[in-house]
Amino acid sequence: MKRRDFLEVTGIGAAGAATLSAPAIAQSMPELKWRLTASWPKSLDTLWGAVEVMAKQVADATDNKFQIQTFAGGEIAPGLQVLDAVQNGTVEMDTRRPTVISARIRRLHSAPPLRSVRTRG
Repeated sequence: MKRRDFLEVTGIGAAGAATLSAPAIAQSMPELKWRLTASWPKSLDTLWGAVEVMAKQVADATDNKFQIQTFAGGEIAPGLQVLDAVQNGTVEMDTRRPTVISARIRRLHSAPPLRSVRTRG
């Protein structure tokens, strides 16, 4: 009896149950539209197809509340500069070959080491 009173008082009747059955994440999520630039052209259909499939799956999983617009290499930024486009805020995300990152890490490690400064006191 107390359970029914609770449902009536809180307004969680049959209409409320339908709302609660939908995923809570999709209900409360605002609409987002991000741009993704790839480091390869559309002519590489396997890689480009994976980008489009991923964007479609994200949209389907979030009831189109998170949409990713895809751009091939060279449409927004040259292929080897997609990471710079993300860092500069031109696009929200990118996809690239892992060697782009490893080349930057190698350059970072080949820089002269920073020396720690000790204060006397």
